[in-house]
Amino acid sequence: MTEENKSLDDLVRDELGDEPSQEAKDYAHELYERYRLPDPTEGGGTQGSAEARTGE
Repeated sequence: MTEENKSLDDLVRDELGDEPSQEAKDYAHELYERYRLPDPTEGGGTQGSAEARTGE
């Protein structure tokens, strides 16, 4: 599996070794959601969000 196709859980295991605690998994998912880049197929990038475009 290439680095870009690894799941978040696989990346956490690579960093922490063995099976991480549920708390570590939850924290990794929280960080992922907070800092992930927008998906370009969902109108992300320079287009901005639908809310920004409509002013809502």
